[in-house]
Amino acid sequence: MTTSAHLDAAPVPVLPGEEARITLELRNNGSLVEAYGFEVVGPAAGWTQVEPVTISLYPDTAGQVTLIARPPRDSTVPPGDLAFGVRVLPREQPETATVPEGVLRVLPYAQVSAELAPQMAQGRGRARYRIAVDNRGNHPVAVTLTGADRSQALRFGLPSAPTVVGPGRAAFVQMPVRPRRRLWRGVAVPHSFQVTAVPGVDPRGRAEEASSVEGLLEPDGNPAELTAPAEPVVLDGTYVQQPVLGSGLLRAAVAVLALAGVLVGIWYGLLRPAVRSAAKAAVEEPVAAAASQAARANQQAEAANSAAQGAADAARSVGATPPPVPVEPGQGPVAPAGAQLFSKRLSATATAGGTDSGTYTVPAGKTMRLTDLVLENPQGDSGVVTIAVGGRTLLAPALENFREQDFHWASAILVPERQKVSLTVSCGAPGTPPGPGPAPTTCASAALISGTLE
Repeated sequence: MTTSAHLDAAPVPVLPGEEARITLELRNNGSLVEAYGFEVVGPAAGWTQVEPVTISLYPDTAGQVTLIARPPRDSTVPPGDLAFGVRVLPREQPETATVPEGVLRVLPYAQVSAELAPQMAQGRGRARYRIAVDNRGNHPVAVTLTGADRSQALRFGLPSAPTVVGPGRAAFVQMPVRPRRRLWRGVAVPHSFQVTAVPGVDPRGRAEEASSVEGLLEPDGNPAELTAPAEPVVLDGTYVQQPVLGSGLLRAAVAVLALAGVLVGIWYGLLRPAVRSAAKAAVEEPVAAAASQAARANQQAEAANSAAQGAADAARSVGATPPPVPVEPGQGPVAPAGAQLFSKRLSATATAGGTDSGTYTVPAGKTMRLTDLVLENPQGDSGVVTIAVGGRTLLAPALENFREQDFHWASAILVPERQKVSLTVSCGAPGTPPGPGPAPTTCASAALISGTLE
Protein backbone atom coordinates (compact mmCIF):
# COMPACT_ATOMS: atom_id res chain seq x y z
CA MET A 1 0.00 0.00 0.00
CA THR A 2 1.59 3.31 -1.11
CA THR A 3 -0.39 5.59 1.28
CA SER A 4 -1.00 5.18 5.00
CA ALA A 5 -3.11 7.46 7.26
CA HIS A 6 -3.73 7.35 11.00
CA LEU A 7 -6.17 8.96 13.48
CA ASP A 8 -5.99 8.61 17.26
CA ALA A 9 -8.46 5.93 18.37
CA ALA A 10 -9.30 7.68 21.67
CA PRO A 11 -12.54 9.72 21.60
CA VAL A 12 -11.94 13.47 21.29
CA PRO A 13 -14.30 15.56 23.49
CA VAL A 14 -15.98 18.62 22.01
CA LEU A 15 -18.67 20.94 23.37
CA PRO A 16 -21.29 22.17 20.87
CA GLY A 17 -20.54 25.78 19.99
CA GLU A 18 -16.78 25.24 20.44
CA GLU A 19 -14.18 23.44 18.35
CA ALA A 20 -11.90 20.41 18.62
CA ARG A 21 -8.67 19.91 16.63
CA ILE A 22 -7.65 16.39 15.57
CA THR A 23 -4.33 15.49 13.91
CA LEU A 24 -4.34 13.21 10.86
CA GLU A 25 -0.90 11.68 10.12
CA LEU A 26 -0.04 10.71 6.50
CA ARG A 27 2.87 8.84 4.91
CA ASN A 28 3.76 8.40 1.24
CA ASN A 29 5.23 4.91 0.90
CA GLY A 30 5.34 5.04 -2.90
CA SER A 31 8.05 6.08 -5.37
CA LEU A 32 6.29 9.19 -6.76
CA VAL A 33 5.57 12.63 -5.38
CA GLU A 34 1.92 12.48 -4.36
CA ALA A 35 -0.67 15.21 -3.72
CA TYR A 36 -3.54 14.35 -1.35
CA GLY A 37 -7.07 15.74 -1.02
CA PHE A 38 -9.42 15.05 1.89
CA GLU A 39 -13.15 14.46 2.40
CA VAL A 40 -14.82 14.07 5.81
CA VAL A 41 -17.57 11.42 5.83
CA GLY A 42 -20.23 10.63 8.40
CA PRO A 43 -22.62 12.79 10.48
CA ALA A 44 -19.83 15.25 11.31
CA ALA A 45 -19.13 16.11 7.66
CA GLY A 46 -21.32 19.22 7.68
CA TRP A 47 -19.38 20.96 10.45
CA THR A 48 -15.82 19.53 10.13
CA GLN A 49 -13.11 20.82 7.81
CA VAL A 50 -9.50 19.88 7.01
CA GLU A 51 -6.58 22.34 7.07
CA PRO A 52 -4.77 22.51 4.75
CA VAL A 53 -7.20 21.25 2.14
CA THR A 54 -4.37 19.57 0.17
CA ILE A 55 -0.84 18.39 0.95
CA SER A 56 2.02 17.04 -1.19
CA LEU A 57 4.55 14.46 0.05
CA TYR A 58 7.78 13.22 -1.47
CA PRO A 59 8.36 9.47 -1.58
CA ASP A 60 8.98 7.87 1.81
CA THR A 61 8.06 11.06 3.74
CA ALA A 62 5.33 11.84 6.27
CA GLY A 63 3.11 14.87 6.95
CA GLN A 64 0.17 16.05 9.01
CA VAL A 65 -3.13 17.85 8.48
CA THR A 66 -5.59 19.10 11.12
CA LEU A 67 -9.30 18.28 11.33
CA ILE A 68 -11.31 21.12 12.92
CA ALA A 69 -14.72 19.98 14.27
CA ARG A 70 -17.21 22.73 15.19
CA PRO A 71 -20.57 21.14 16.15
CA PRO A 72 -23.41 23.70 16.25
CA ARG A 73 -24.83 24.67 19.62
CA ASP A 74 -28.36 23.44 19.11
CA SER A 75 -30.50 20.38 19.72
CA THR A 76 -29.59 18.72 16.40
CA VAL A 77 -26.34 17.32 17.82
CA PRO A 78 -27.18 14.91 20.70
CA PRO A 79 -24.57 14.05 23.33
CA GLY A 80 -22.54 10.85 23.02
CA ASP A 81 -19.83 9.25 20.87
CA LEU A 82 -20.02 10.14 17.17
CA ALA A 83 -17.96 8.11 14.67
CA PHE A 84 -16.54 9.78 11.57
CA GLY A 85 -14.09 9.04 8.77
CA VAL A 86 -11.68 10.98 6.53
CA ARG A 87 -11.34 9.84 2.93
CA VAL A 88 -7.68 10.41 1.86
CA LEU A 89 -7.62 10.83 -1.95
CA PRO A 90 -4.23 10.51 -3.77
CA ARG A 91 -4.30 12.35 -7.10
CA GLU A 92 -1.61 10.32 -8.90
CA GLN A 93 -2.77 6.91 -7.69
CA PRO A 94 -6.49 7.31 -6.72
CA GLU A 95 -6.86 3.53 -6.41
CA THR A 96 -4.75 3.68 -3.20
CA ALA A 97 -7.28 5.87 -1.33
CA THR A 98 -7.77 5.06 2.36
CA VAL A 99 -10.33 6.03 5.01
CA PRO A 100 -9.03 6.29 8.61
CA GLU A 101 -11.76 6.48 11.28
CA GLY A 102 -12.03 8.41 14.55
CA VAL A 103 -14.54 9.22 17.32
CA LEU A 104 -15.84 12.58 18.53
CA ARG A 105 -17.34 12.70 22.03
CA VAL A 106 -20.09 15.34 21.93
CA LEU A 107 -20.63 16.71 25.44
CA PRO A 108 -24.06 17.58 26.83
CA TYR A 109 -25.04 21.14 27.66
CA ALA A 110 -28.17 22.73 29.10
CA GLN A 111 -29.76 26.00 27.99
CA VAL A 112 -33.20 26.65 29.47
CA SER A 113 -35.37 29.77 29.21
CA ALA A 114 -38.87 30.47 30.52
CA GLU A 115 -41.63 33.07 30.11
CA LEU A 116 -44.66 33.99 32.23
CA ALA A 117 -47.84 35.17 30.49
CA PRO A 118 -49.51 37.37 31.41
CA GLN A 119 -47.09 39.14 33.73
CA MET A 120 -49.99 40.83 35.54
CA ALA A 121 -53.57 39.64 36.15
CA GLN A 122 -56.36 40.74 38.42
CA GLY A 123 -59.48 39.29 40.00
CA ARG A 124 -61.46 38.68 43.15
CA GLY A 125 -60.58 34.97 43.18
CA ARG A 126 -58.54 32.76 40.87
CA ALA A 127 -56.41 34.16 38.04
CA ARG A 128 -54.79 32.04 35.34
CA TYR A 129 -51.15 32.32 34.25
CA ARG A 130 -49.19 30.21 31.77
CA ILE A 131 -45.48 29.32 31.96
CA ALA A 132 -43.62 28.49 28.72
CA VAL A 133 -40.36 26.54 29.23
CA ASP A 134 -37.94 26.25 26.28
CA ASN A 135 -35.08 23.72 26.23
CA ARG A 136 -32.41 24.90 23.78
CA GLY A 137 -29.89 22.28 25.00
CA ASN A 138 -29.03 18.93 23.43
CA HIS A 139 -30.49 16.59 26.07
CA PRO A 140 -33.79 16.38 28.00
CA VAL A 141 -34.16 18.36 31.23
CA ALA A 142 -36.65 18.05 34.09
CA VAL A 143 -37.76 21.52 35.21
CA THR A 144 -39.14 21.97 38.74
CA LEU A 145 -41.46 24.98 39.14
CA THR A 146 -42.03 26.76 42.47
CA GLY A 147 -43.90 29.96 43.28
CA ALA A 148 -43.59 32.34 46.24
CA ASP A 149 -44.68 35.82 47.27
CA ARG A 150 -43.10 37.88 50.03
CA SER A 151 -46.35 38.43 51.99
CA GLN A 152 -47.44 34.76 51.64
CA ALA A 153 -50.87 35.93 50.55
CA LEU A 154 -51.20 33.72 47.46
CA ARG A 155 -51.60 30.04 46.59
CA PHE A 156 -49.92 28.68 43.44
CA GLY A 157 -51.36 25.73 41.50
CA LEU A 158 -48.11 24.26 40.17
CA PRO A 159 -47.48 20.56 39.39
CA SER A 160 -45.68 18.63 42.13
CA ALA A 161 -43.66 16.55 39.64
CA PRO A 162 -40.95 18.06 37.41
CA THR A 163 -41.91 18.98 33.85
CA VAL A 164 -39.73 17.09 31.35
CA VAL A 165 -38.79 19.07 28.23
CA GLY A 166 -37.04 17.38 25.30
CA PRO A 167 -34.13 18.99 23.43
CA GLY A 168 -35.29 21.73 21.08
CA ARG A 169 -38.81 21.52 22.50
CA ALA A 170 -41.10 23.75 24.58
CA ALA A 171 -43.51 22.85 27.39
CA PHE A 172 -46.48 24.88 28.61
CA VAL A 173 -47.67 24.71 32.22
CA GLN A 174 -50.93 26.26 33.45
CA MET A 175 -50.58 28.01 36.83
CA PRO A 176 -53.74 29.16 38.63
CA VAL A 177 -53.09 31.75 41.37
CA ARG A 178 -55.65 32.54 44.08
CA PRO A 179 -55.55 34.65 47.27
CA ARG A 180 -55.48 32.91 50.63
CA ARG A 181 -58.08 35.36 52.01
CA ARG A 182 -60.93 37.30 50.43
CA LEU A 183 -60.75 41.10 50.23
CA TRP A 184 -64.31 42.15 50.96
CA ARG A 185 -64.07 45.94 50.60
CA GLY A 186 -61.59 48.72 50.16
CA VAL A 187 -59.11 49.34 47.34
CA ALA A 188 -57.35 46.79 45.12
CA VAL A 189 -54.14 45.27 46.56
CA PRO A 190 -51.24 44.26 44.25
CA HIS A 191 -49.25 41.15 45.22
CA SER A 192 -45.83 40.68 43.59
CA PHE A 193 -44.61 37.10 43.26
CA GLN A 194 -41.84 35.08 41.66
CA VAL A 195 -41.89 31.74 39.86
CA THR A 196 -38.57 29.86 39.80
CA ALA A 197 -37.80 27.25 37.12
CA VAL A 198 -34.97 24.94 38.26
CA PRO A 199 -33.60 22.68 35.48
CA GLY A 200 -32.39 19.20 36.44
CA VAL A 201 -31.74 15.76 34.96
CA ASP A 202 -34.60 13.89 33.26
CA PRO A 203 -35.65 11.29 35.90
CA ARG A 204 -37.47 8.96 33.50
CA GLY A 205 -34.31 7.28 32.20
CA ARG A 206 -35.49 6.44 28.71
CA ALA A 207 -33.45 3.86 26.88
CA GLU A 208 -32.27 6.08 24.05
CA GLU A 209 -31.11 8.77 26.50
CA ALA A 210 -29.38 6.26 28.76
CA SER A 211 -27.34 4.86 25.87
CA SER A 212 -26.01 8.31 24.98
CA VAL A 213 -25.08 9.11 28.58
CA GLU A 214 -23.24 5.80 29.12
CA GLY A 215 -20.67 6.92 26.58
CA LEU A 216 -19.90 9.96 28.71
CA LEU A 217 -18.96 8.01 31.87
CA GLU A 218 -15.54 6.99 33.12
CA PRO A 219 -14.89 3.31 34.02
CA ASP A 220 -15.71 4.09 37.68
CA GLY A 221 -19.16 5.38 36.68
CA ASN A 222 -18.42 9.09 37.28
CA PRO A 223 -19.19 11.77 34.69
CA ALA A 224 -16.29 12.45 32.33
CA GLU A 225 -16.52 16.01 31.00
CA LEU A 226 -20.00 17.40 31.58
CA THR A 227 -21.02 21.00 31.35
CA ALA A 228 -22.44 22.88 34.36
CA PRO A 229 -26.23 22.58 34.78
CA ALA A 230 -28.43 25.42 33.55
CA GLU A 231 -29.00 28.22 36.02
CA PRO A 232 -32.47 28.63 37.58
CA VAL A 233 -34.76 31.04 35.74
CA VAL A 234 -36.69 33.53 37.91
CA LEU A 235 -39.93 35.00 36.51
CA ASP A 236 -41.60 38.06 38.07
CA GLY A 237 -45.37 38.45 38.12
CA THR A 238 -48.12 40.49 39.78
CA TYR A 239 -51.61 39.54 40.96
CA VAL A 240 -53.95 42.49 41.67
CA GLN A 241 -56.59 41.39 44.17
CA GLN A 242 -59.87 43.25 43.71
CA PRO A 243 -62.34 43.71 46.62
CA VAL A 244 -65.55 41.71 46.49
CA LEU A 245 -67.58 44.85 47.27
CA GLY A 246 -65.95 47.61 45.24
CA SER A 247 -66.73 51.32 45.67
CA GLY A 248 -68.66 51.41 42.39
CA LEU A 249 -70.80 48.45 43.45
CA LEU A 250 -71.62 50.13 46.79
CA ARG A 251 -72.67 53.38 45.09
CA ALA A 252 -74.85 51.43 42.64
CA ALA A 253 -76.49 49.53 45.53
CA VAL A 254 -77.31 52.79 47.35
CA ALA A 255 -78.79 54.28 44.19
CA VAL A 256 -80.91 51.17 43.57
CA LEU A 257 -82.23 51.24 47.16
CA ALA A 258 -83.14 54.94 46.87
CA LEU A 259 -84.95 54.35 43.59
CA ALA A 260 -86.78 51.36 45.07
CA GLY A 261 -87.95 53.53 47.99
CA VAL A 262 -89.33 56.16 45.60
CA LEU A 263 -91.15 53.52 43.55
CA VAL A 264 -92.63 51.91 46.68
CA GLY A 265 -93.93 55.29 47.81
CA ILE A 266 -95.57 55.94 44.44
CA TRP A 267 -97.10 52.46 44.47
CA TYR A 268 -98.66 52.65 47.90
CA GLY A 269 -99.68 56.30 47.61
CA LEU A 270 -101.13 56.50 44.11
CA LEU A 271 -101.29 53.30 42.11
CA ARG A 272 -102.24 50.54 44.53
CA PRO A 273 -105.77 51.78 45.44
CA ALA A 274 -106.79 52.30 41.80
CA VAL A 275 -105.25 49.04 40.61
CA ARG A 276 -106.88 47.05 43.42
CA SER A 277 -110.42 48.14 42.58
CA ALA A 278 -110.00 47.66 38.83
CA ALA A 279 -108.34 44.30 39.22
CA LYS A 280 -111.00 42.99 41.59
CA ALA A 281 -113.74 43.67 39.07
CA ALA A 282 -111.77 42.37 36.11
CA VAL A 283 -110.67 39.02 37.48
CA GLU A 284 -113.76 37.69 39.26
CA GLU A 285 -115.17 35.91 36.21
CA PRO A 286 -111.81 34.63 34.80
CA VAL A 287 -110.83 33.40 38.25
CA ALA A 288 -113.96 31.29 38.49
CA ALA A 289 -113.32 29.78 35.04
CA ALA A 290 -109.68 29.13 35.90
CA ALA A 291 -110.68 27.40 39.14
CA SER A 292 -112.99 25.08 37.22
CA GLN A 293 -110.25 24.23 34.72
CA ALA A 294 -107.74 23.67 37.51
CA ALA A 295 -110.08 21.17 39.18
CA ARG A 296 -110.43 19.20 35.93
CA ALA A 297 -106.65 19.30 35.42
CA ASN A 298 -106.07 17.95 38.93
CA GLN A 299 -108.37 15.04 38.26
CA GLN A 300 -106.54 14.21 34.99
CA ALA A 301 -103.12 14.48 36.72
CA GLU A 302 -104.23 12.08 39.49
CA ALA A 303 -105.37 9.57 36.85
CA ALA A 304 -102.05 9.87 34.96
CA ASN A 305 -100.07 9.39 38.18
CA SER A 306 -102.05 6.25 38.99
CA ALA A 307 -101.37 4.85 35.50
CA ALA A 308 -97.65 5.64 35.75
CA GLN A 309 -97.41 4.00 39.18
CA GLY A 310 -99.10 0.89 37.83
CA ALA A 311 -96.66 0.72 34.90
CA ALA A 312 -93.69 1.08 37.25
CA ASP A 313 -95.00 -1.70 39.53
CA ALA A 314 -95.47 -3.94 36.49
CA ALA A 315 -91.92 -3.25 35.27
CA ARG A 316 -90.44 -4.07 38.68
CA SER A 317 -92.43 -7.29 38.87
CA VAL A 318 -90.71 -8.61 35.73
CA GLY A 319 -87.25 -7.23 36.59
CA ALA A 320 -87.21 -4.56 33.83
CA THR A 321 -85.15 -1.41 34.12
CA PRO A 322 -85.49 1.80 32.12
CA PRO A 323 -83.03 2.18 29.22
CA PRO A 324 -80.05 4.45 29.85
CA VAL A 325 -80.09 7.98 28.49
CA PRO A 326 -77.60 8.23 25.61
CA VAL A 327 -74.71 10.60 26.20
CA GLU A 328 -73.73 12.82 23.28
CA PRO A 329 -70.56 14.95 23.12
CA GLY A 330 -71.24 18.40 24.61
CA GLN A 331 -74.23 17.28 26.79
CA GLY A 332 -74.45 15.94 30.31
CA PRO A 333 -74.76 16.66 34.04
CA VAL A 334 -72.20 18.14 36.40
CA ALA A 335 -69.11 15.98 37.08
CA PRO A 336 -69.62 13.52 39.99
CA ALA A 337 -67.57 13.84 43.17
CA GLY A 338 -65.40 10.79 42.34
CA ALA A 339 -64.26 12.01 38.89
CA GLN A 340 -60.50 11.64 38.20
CA LEU A 341 -58.42 14.54 36.89
CA PHE A 342 -57.17 13.90 33.36
CA SER A 343 -54.72 15.49 30.90
CA LYS A 344 -53.30 14.25 27.58
CA ARG A 345 -50.92 15.76 25.06
CA LEU A 346 -51.66 15.21 21.35
CA SER A 347 -49.04 16.05 18.71
CA ALA A 348 -48.76 15.87 14.93
CA THR A 349 -45.98 16.54 12.41
CA ALA A 350 -46.55 17.01 8.66
CA THR A 351 -44.53 18.13 5.67
CA ALA A 352 -45.60 21.11 3.55
CA GLY A 353 -48.84 20.26 1.74
CA GLY A 354 -49.40 17.14 3.89
CA THR A 355 -51.49 16.24 6.93
CA ASP A 356 -50.92 14.27 10.12
CA SER A 357 -53.08 13.42 13.12
CA GLY A 358 -52.77 12.52 16.78
CA THR A 359 -55.73 10.90 18.57
CA TYR A 360 -56.87 9.83 22.02
CA THR A 361 -59.63 7.25 22.56
CA VAL A 362 -61.73 7.39 25.72
CA PRO A 363 -61.36 4.06 27.61
CA ALA A 364 -64.27 1.66 27.80
CA GLY A 365 -66.59 2.34 30.70
CA LYS A 366 -65.36 5.97 31.01
CA THR A 367 -66.69 9.36 30.00
CA MET A 368 -64.26 12.23 29.45
CA ARG A 369 -65.32 15.71 30.55
CA LEU A 370 -63.23 18.15 28.48
CA THR A 371 -62.84 21.54 30.20
CA ASP A 372 -59.49 22.96 29.02
CA LEU A 373 -57.60 22.97 25.69
CA VAL A 374 -54.19 24.55 24.96
CA LEU A 375 -52.94 24.70 21.34
CA GLU A 376 -49.19 24.99 20.64
CA ASN A 377 -47.48 26.25 17.45
CA PRO A 378 -43.88 26.83 18.70
CA GLN A 379 -42.35 27.11 15.21
CA GLY A 380 -44.83 29.68 13.88
CA ASP A 381 -46.02 27.33 11.08
CA SER A 382 -48.79 28.24 8.63
CA GLY A 383 -51.71 26.01 7.80
CA VAL A 384 -54.76 24.73 9.71
CA VAL A 385 -55.03 22.69 12.91
CA THR A 386 -58.35 20.92 13.51
CA ILE A 387 -59.63 19.63 16.87
CA ALA A 388 -62.43 17.08 16.49
CA VAL A 389 -64.54 15.29 19.12
CA GLY A 390 -66.26 12.08 18.09
CA GLY A 391 -65.68 12.87 14.40
CA ARG A 392 -67.22 16.36 14.69
CA THR A 393 -65.04 19.44 14.25
CA LEU A 394 -64.75 21.48 17.45
CA LEU A 395 -62.12 24.06 16.40
CA ALA A 396 -60.20 24.76 13.17
CA PRO A 397 -57.98 27.84 13.64
CA ALA A 398 -55.24 28.92 11.23
CA LEU A 399 -51.71 28.18 12.51
CA GLU A 400 -50.34 31.56 11.43
CA ASN A 401 -52.74 33.33 13.84
CA PHE A 402 -51.14 32.05 17.05
CA ARG A 403 -48.12 30.54 18.76
CA GLU A 404 -49.99 29.44 21.89
CA GLN A 405 -53.75 29.64 22.45
CA ASP A 406 -55.93 28.24 25.23
CA PHE A 407 -59.65 27.57 25.61
CA HIS A 408 -61.64 26.95 28.80
CA TRP A 409 -65.29 25.88 28.97
CA ALA A 410 -67.60 26.53 31.91
CA SER A 411 -69.94 23.84 30.52
CA ALA A 412 -67.75 20.79 29.90
CA ILE A 413 -67.70 18.92 26.57
CA LEU A 414 -68.58 15.26 27.25
CA VAL A 415 -66.93 12.51 25.17
CA PRO A 416 -68.47 9.01 25.66
CA GLU A 417 -66.50 5.77 25.86
CA ARG A 418 -64.57 4.65 22.76
CA GLN A 419 -65.05 8.06 21.15
CA LYS A 420 -61.93 9.83 19.85
CA VAL A 421 -60.49 13.29 20.40
CA SER A 422 -58.19 14.09 17.46
CA LEU A 423 -55.71 16.79 16.45
CA THR A 424 -55.07 17.10 12.68
CA VAL A 425 -52.44 19.39 11.16
CA SER A 426 -52.74 20.49 7.51
CA CYS A 427 -49.31 22.00 6.84
CA GLY A 428 -49.11 25.03 4.57
CA ALA A 429 -45.47 25.93 5.23
CA PRO A 430 -43.11 25.28 8.18
CA GLY A 431 -42.30 28.35 10.26
CA THR A 432 -39.03 29.67 11.63
CA PRO A 433 -38.53 29.06 15.38
CA PRO A 434 -36.48 31.57 17.39
CA GLY A 435 -32.80 30.97 17.95
CA PRO A 436 -29.99 29.59 15.79
CA GLY A 437 -30.13 26.33 13.89
CA PRO A 438 -31.42 25.07 10.55
CA ALA A 439 -34.96 25.89 9.46
CA PRO A 440 -37.45 23.05 10.09
CA THR A 441 -38.77 21.04 7.18
CA THR A 442 -42.06 20.00 8.78
CA CYS A 443 -44.93 21.64 10.64
CA ALA A 444 -45.12 20.59 14.29
CA SER A 445 -48.17 21.34 16.45
CA ALA A 446 -49.53 19.97 19.71
CA ALA A 447 -52.53 20.25 22.01
CA LEU A 448 -52.94 19.66 25.73
CA ILE A 449 -56.43 18.47 26.63
CA SER A 450 -57.50 18.50 30.28
CA GLY A 451 -60.58 17.59 32.28
CA THR A 452 -61.87 14.56 34.19
CA LEU A 453 -62.55 10.84 33.56
CA GLU A 454 -65.61 9.49 35.29
